[in-house]
Amino acid sequence: MALQIAVLSTSRIVAEVMREIGNWPEVEVTAIVCRPQSAEKAHAWAAEYGVPAVYTDEAAAYAAGGFDAVYIGTANHLHYAAAKRALQAGYHVLLEKPFTATAAEARELFALADAKGLVLMEAITIPYLPQYAFLQAELPKIGEVRGAMASFCARSARYDDYLKGIWNTTFDPACLGGALNDMNVYNLHLLCGLLGVPGRAEYRPSCGPNGIDTAGLALLDYGGFTAAALAAKDSEGRNGMVLQGPGGYLVVEGGTNALPVVYWAACAAAAPVWTAPSRNATVWPMNLRSLHGSLRKKTRMPRLQPGCAPCG
Repeated sequence: MALQIAVLSTSRIVAEVMREIGNWPEVEVTAIVCRPQSAEKAHAWAAEYGVPAVYTDEAAAYAAGGFDAVYIGTANHLHYAAAKRALQAGYHVLLEKPFTATAAEARELFALADAKGLVLMEAITIPYLPQYAFLQAELPKIGEVRGAMASFCARSARYDDYLKGIWNTTFDPACLGGALNDMNVYNLHLLCGLLGVPGRAEYRPSCGPNGIDTAGLALLDYGGFTAAALAAKDSEGRNGMVLQGPGGYLVVEGGTNALPVVYWAACAAAAPVWTAPSRNATVWPMNLRSLHGSLRKKTRMPRLQPGCAPCG
């Protein structure tokens, strides 16, 4: 039985999901919910993808129903309020990253979901990729981790506009833009997922004219060592990750958004090699398929403890 969802927003990220979702028989979009000014785009999507309903009013959409869950792909600063409304209306929620602005907001949403018996998930790719499972399996071979670093840097297509004084949500502090929320969140999920929640975290941003972090370094204190997470939206970089231990090291090459093309572990034994499938084959299906499986099994998906990010 297919998971029927409503998509909230007509943003770029939702557009990507709409292009891919037709390949997943276990998921069906039955409604698009958007702002009145985006109605024309929403109706065009509905015609193209065969979506039966379009709403420009959330309350009306939730009252009409016809779906099990809501996928929320709004601008970052709208995540918390939108997720709260959907949960209060009785719907499961898949909420785009970054989850919320603060750990307190995240805890409130999870408490609300628990009280209503609903599933609430962050639409982050990292924990649901087969590459990540490979890393988890290989990590014990290097022994106790003594050093770790993850990097994800890519010059934003909107950075030139920002330098000209043209702000958009990507570089607007009021909209929770910036390198930490947009890109370093991938590094943090990767490091915290593999290593656990650090005892202490610190964020050192490099800020632009309006105070937004165009780049930044997160330092995660694990007692015996410090893990570093570097992200930038103002410059390119060599992306990937290194985990070091007495038994060898794990190296990840490639951007952490889609995760790397190749992983390999160099230990005392022969180094296994793992080649990832294409991005479209691995990234977008994972979150919705995980939500679908979770609902069928009536189990709650595992999640990181809120507060592990430096903005905690």
